[in-house]
Amino acid sequence: MTNSVCSDNAYQARAAHSWDEDSQYAPTPGYYGRTPTVFSPSPAPVCATDPVQSDQLNFLPLAEWDEDVDYDEQFPDYIRYTIAWKLMFNKKKVGSVTDKGLVVAPRDYWTKSLKPAVEEMLQMKKKNGQRVRSEGTAVIVKTDDRSQGNLELFCAATIDWKSVEKQLRKWSNLVRTGKTLTIDIVFHYRGDDEVPQKGEKRGRVSATSRMLAERQRHIDIEEEMTERPATWDLVYSLMRCNVRSCPHKSDWCWEDPADKKHYKLRVPHLERLIDYVDGGGCLDTHDDVPNDIRRDLVLESQKGRKSKKTDVVSNGQSYPPTIINVLPAQTGSTPTFSCSPKGRSADEHVIIPGPREAAVREYCRWLESRATDEAYKAGFRKICQVTLENHLDLELILEDPDSGFFVQRGIQIGTARRFLRDIDEWATMMSVTGLDRTSVDSLGCAE
Repeated sequence: MTNSVCSDNAYQARAAHSWDEDSQYAPTPGYYGRTPTVFSPSPAPVCATDPVQSDQLNFLPLAEWDEDVDYDEQFPDYIRYTIAWKLMFNKKKVGSVTDKGLVVAPRDYWTKSLKPAVEEMLQMKKKNGQRVRSEGTAVIVKTDDRSQGNLELFCAATIDWKSVEKQLRKWSNLVRTGKTLTIDIVFHYRGDDEVPQKGEKRGRVSATSRMLAERQRHIDIEEEMTERPATWDLVYSLMRCNVRSCPHKSDWCWEDPADKKHYKLRVPHLERLIDYVDGGGCLDTHDDVPNDIRRDLVLESQKGRKSKKTDVVSNGQSYPPTIINVLPAQTGSTPTFSCSPKGRSADEHVIIPGPREAAVREYCRWLESRATDEAYKAGFRKICQVTLENHLDLELILEDPDSGFFVQRGIQIGTARRFLRDIDEWATMMSVTGLDRTSVDSLGCAE
C-alpha cells in the first residue's frame, strides 16, 4: 500500500469515527483534523495542500497600529518586543520607561512616540535656558533565549534602526515559542555650564557658546535628516590646519601629500568638498581631495604670487605688459537680460593656444568646478555641447558674444551670460600663471 501524508489523515479520520462509535478503545493522543502544535506528543503530518506558515514574522504597518489594542501574545501575527529606555544626564540616571507589547517597526515607534518622550523628559530635567548636547546612545537588542547572543551598538549620532530591525526579524520565530525580545536603550546627554569661569569675559564666552550651540544645532538637523554624521562637520574637522608654522595662518588648509605644501582653503573650497562627499565621494585624508579642487588651489596660489611680485616692481623697470580686458558692469537698477558683452575689435583679438575644441571643454569644466549646485553644473555641460555642435570656439565667441543664441537653444540666461563673461578670466589666469593645458591636464582636466 502506498503511504502518503493525505492517506494518513484519512486513516486518522476513520479512527476518530470508530472511537465515537465504540469508546472502549483509546485514541492516539492529539487532535485529529487540526494543525498539530508543539505540545502534541504525536503530531499528525500536515497535508501538502495546507498553507505553509512564513518562516519569519514582520512588523505591523504604522498606519494600522492602534496603541489601545492588545495584540495577541499567544498566537502572534507580528513581531512583539519591549523597549526599556533610560535617560542619563551629566552621567546620572534621571528617568526610565518600559514600553511593552510593541508590534510596529522600532524606527516608526521612535518617530511617533519614543523621541517625543525622550525630549519631554530632557526638558523637564535640564535647567531653564541650559544648553544640552548628546554624547551618544547605547543600544542592546537581546532575548531571554540563552542560546542567542546580544546585539550591542553605540551610536554617536542617530540610532542604527536598520540593524536593530534586522536582528528582531532574525529572532521573530522565537516569539512563537513564547520568548521575549527586548531593546535596551540608554540616552547620554550633557548640559553646558552657563556660569563663566573666574577671569573670563562674560560677553566673549556667551558669544562663543552661542556659536557652538548654533553649530551643534545644524549638525543635529543634518544628522537627523541623513541618519549619518554631518558631512560639513567631517570636512571642516579634516581640513583644519593645526600647523603653527603655516605661512597662510589659516584655519583650514589642504596639505599636498607630495611636497607637504599648504594651500589655503576658503569657504567655496570647503563647500565643494562637502558636495563631493554628499555625492558619494571618499574623503578620509588630504590625499582624497579631488583633482579639480587641487587644480584650482594651485592656480589661485600661483596667481597670488604673481600679483605680489607685480606690486613690488619699481616704476623704472620695464616688463612686458599683461593685458587684461575687463567687461563693463551693467548700470541701472533693472537688469536687461537680453544684452551681451560688447564684441572685440581686431586689435583686441585674443589668441587661445592649442586645439580649439579642447579649449572649449576645459573652459566649461573650469566653470563647472566653480559651481556647487548640480543644476548649475549640468547647465555648463549643456552649453559646452551646444558650442561644439555649432562649431564655435572661444575666440569666435569673444568676437561676437550673443547670449540670445544660447538662450534660443534651451540654455538658461544666467548660464549663457556666465559662459560669455568668464572667458577673459579663464584665459588671463592661464596666461598669468604660465600654465599650458598640458600642465592643467596633469591636475585632472584631461579627457
